[in-house]
Amino acid sequence: MQRVRPVKWVSVRVKLIGIYLAVVLAIFLILIIVLPRILQNYVLQRSQDDLLATRQIIQEALDQTQDGGITEAAYLVRDKLDAVAKARNLEIWICLEPMETKSGTVTVPAMRMGGKSAQEDITLSAQSAAFIEKIRTGAEDRTIYRDQFPEYYPNKTMTMAYPASYYERQSLGDYFGLSLPVEKTAVVLLNIALSDISDTIQQMLYVVLILFLILSIVVAMLIWMMSNTIIEPVNQMREIAGLISKGDFTKKVEVRSRDEIGDLAESFNKMAEELEQVEVTQRAFISNISHDFRSPLTSIRGFVQAMLEDVIPPEQHKKYLQIVFDETNRLSKLANDLLILNKMESGQDILQFSRFDINEMIRKLMLTFEQRIEKKELAVNFRFLQENLFVNADEEMIQRVIYNLVDNAIKFTEQGDSITVETSIVNKKAYISVSDTGLGMDEETQKHIFERFRKGDASRGLNKTGMGLGLAIVKQIIVKHGEDIRVSSKPGEGTNFEFTLPLAMQVSFVEKK
Repeated sequence: MQRVRPVKWVSVRVKLIGIYLAVVLAIFLILIIVLPRILQNYVLQRSQDDLLATRQIIQEALDQTQDGGITEAAYLVRDKLDAVAKARNLEIWICLEPMETKSGTVTVPAMRMGGKSAQEDITLSAQSAAFIEKIRTGAEDRTIYRDQFPEYYPNKTMTMAYPASYYERQSLGDYFGLSLPVEKTAVVLLNIALSDISDTIQQMLYVVLILFLILSIVVAMLIWMMSNTIIEPVNQMREIAGLISKGDFTKKVEVRSRDEIGDLAESFNKMAEELEQVEVTQRAFISNISHDFRSPLTSIRGFVQAMLEDVIPPEQHKKYLQIVFDETNRLSKLANDLLILNKMESGQDILQFSRFDINEMIRKLMLTFEQRIEKKELAVNFRFLQENLFVNADEEMIQRVIYNLVDNAIKFTEQGDSITVETSIVNKKAYISVSDTGLGMDEETQKHIFERFRKGDASRGLNKTGMGLGLAIVKQIIVKHGEDIRVSSKPGEGTNFEFTLPLAMQVSFVEKK
């Protein structure tokens, strides 16, 4: 199947940048639409706070009018109010009682702070003068107003208007030469041009957008660099995967980080190593199975052909037919072992649990090795902690396990060695061990002894008739039972295989101390 080449314009880097740009655009639109309103509300609130603070200062000035009158007291704090008004970018009007109407306008005596004009009196339209009178009398219950004095402020403004008490001294007459403070009501107007607020909002918006642009560029650079840390290992994996598909396992992905990408790279390298091992095992499997099938088939074909061509005399046919029969049994056993191993490794449940006496099974099974044991003059020892030991397992499969372990022990022992089969109970588990005093194994061989086609000591010319499936089948059977099997061995000191099985229910037993 032809491998699909990645398209550059739909690469991971392009997708990351595309997503980032979409997010940046969305945030930018939100800033343009929402931020001005937020800033406007913030600035307006701050302006109202300034108006309230200014109101407090004005009230402190008006409270001093009881002793000196409005004119004298206000002038004492005029400079202070003027400075406050200019600092907060507003204009303060303290409007006294209005004068008579002239030509449709009203002249209102007032003190003005923060404005550009030094004029004291304010000439207002009749409508504006009426508004001030409503504030004075309490007819208006609001405090904040918009665009209230167009004759003075052609642009939009915000005005805080409220009545305030003050004292004006009135004379008792020329004869006495005395005067008394009389309480009156002034109207205080605090005016702020909204154009100034708009300028402030615009400046703040410019600052925010510039910072956002700088941050976006920095983040884009970081994403570009981060994408390299992601894409480069992925590209390596893609290239190496192509090599692996061609059977080249030499190259590895460089692990440059300890994050998820680094873990992925390590897992990829581990997978490549396992695939390489599978490849080696598969080649060994093909080689071994070809050899193990070819040898008996060659013998069978040769003997049958010799008998058909009368090369072998009729009186010897029985002898050679027995050899052919043995070879067919060998082929049948080999095929059966492969079938069982494949079923167990593929997860198929082929076990049939039952209650049986494993000690009795071992006694009967050892009789099948009697000729081979006598031929090698081996000493066989049985160490049973109790006469009967009942377990719950697949009897046929456990018989195969013990058969393979004893068969393996006989193969790798020399003349006069010994074999010991022991059963015991530890922590409510049945322990079965098969040990010998034979050749033993080094640590490296022990690591792979339960793998397919691993033969115990092929280097010494032993076990040439086996295929290396016996211990692999043993391992799978024990694992399928949910138990464990261990091997311990030293070169020249023999080998011990030990596995566990669950005890049968309602069994009386004696545990090994």
